[in-house]
Amino acid sequence: MVIEENPLKDAYRRFVWGPWREGLERLPATWEYRANRRLGLLAGALAGSKMAQVQENLRRGLGPRPDIAALARETMGTHFLNQYASFAFGRIAVDNWDSYLRFDGIEPIEAHARARRGLVLLHPHMGPAQLPLCVLGVRGYRVHQIGGGEPAVEKSETGRWATQLRHDLEQRMPVTLHQGGGYLRSLLRALKDGEIVLTAADGTGGGKEIGRRYTRQVLGHAVGVPVGGFYLASRSGAALHPLHTVRDPQKPGRWLSVIGPEVVLPSGKLDDVLEFGADWTARYLSEVLAKHPGEWHFWDGFQPGGLIQ
Repeated sequence: MVIEENPLKDAYRRFVWGPWREGLERLPATWEYRANRRLGLLAGALAGSKMAQVQENLRRGLGPRPDIAALARETMGTHFLNQYASFAFGRIAVDNWDSYLRFDGIEPIEAHARARRGLVLLHPHMGPAQLPLCVLGVRGYRVHQIGGGEPAVEKSETGRWATQLRHDLEQRMPVTLHQGGGYLRSLLRALKDGEIVLTAADGTGGGKEIGRRYTRQVLGHAVGVPVGGFYLASRSGAALHPLHTVRDPQKPGRWLSVIGPEVVLPSGKLDDVLEFGADWTARYLSEVLAKHPGEWHFWDGFQPGGLIQ
């Protein structure tokens, strides 16, 4: 979700990335995410024009529903907790990671690690998108993430300061971060060495989509879906599993990453694998976004000229 630049936003940045962040880092574990989600819900109640746009896009994807306004506010809560997820990255450790995140379906990942088989985790931007990445790194897995860069907007000096601080906080994760659009050799090498690569199944979050995309129907609309994860798995022989992250129904303040069964790639030409991957990804996105719409980051872009082609 992209919120326009303005002087009030700069004052807000100075507060949130300064005293607000410092105060939250002194609170017990998981309160960073709880407080930032509540801050986002409050912002959603005040951001009339932005919420109107998100509500229109939700109706476009989900049809008329009585809970559209509540879902729109929920997406703002998700945006805020994800935007400031890095507040916790230096605090998540071996003795407390399970307060932040629970995995459902992690057994195949453990089996792949024992067999030293590489693994591609294909995930939509839902919930705190980097939280499973961080936790896997804390648990001792060798993990890589393909990132999509920054939103394509001109930022103020304060905006650039906040962005750099977020990057610095992300460096506290025991993982390797890669910029999308770069060479893939290092990622293929990591997969062949039995390591894990997380890559997006939807947009990049940077305002400029990168990598090869095929047009498919997602929630009834033509969307360019990425096929890079299928390319990496096919070229390296790695396993490919989907992952999506939502609020954990078992415990308030905790998140749940659901890891699906391995996606078995077809044999044959690479083009056939990528066509299969686009079909599979479109079905998967349509399913999880319809089931958990309030957790997705990109509803403000689900419109013609944005994610919809």
